[in-house]
Order: sequence, then structure tokens, then C-alpha cells
Amino acid sequence: MLEALKRVAAALKLLKQAKRRGVDVKPARPLVKQRARALKSKDYASAIRLAEEVARYAGGESAADIP
Repeated sequence: MLEALKRVAAALKLLKQAKRRGVDVKPARPLVKQRARALKSKDYASAIRLAEEVARYAGGESAADIP
């Protein structure tokens, strides 16, 4: 669970940074919503997978690599 939360937070950080750089982040919103539902239902593997997708969309980095 802790790893999922860390990756989700990192992915959201990347998404915010991308938005500040002028990237249109609207297409990532469904992924963020799916990730929230996965966390709520305690499906941590899906939450991590979705966080990675958001991170790739936002900047191409892995959410696991962001401090």
C-alpha cells in the first residue's frame, strides 16, 4: 500500500510539473480518476500501473524514480 501511495504522489507531481510547462494534461484525467478508484478499492497493483501511465504521459519518467 505504501509503495502505491508513493508512486501515485510522484505521478501527480509529474503531472503538475507538466501542466506548468504548458502540456495539456486533460487527456490524463481519466487515468487519474481510475487510479483513485483503484486505491479506494485497495487494488494497489492497478493503482501503481495507472500511476506509471500518468507519469509516462506527464514526462516520460517512472513514478518510482521520483523522490
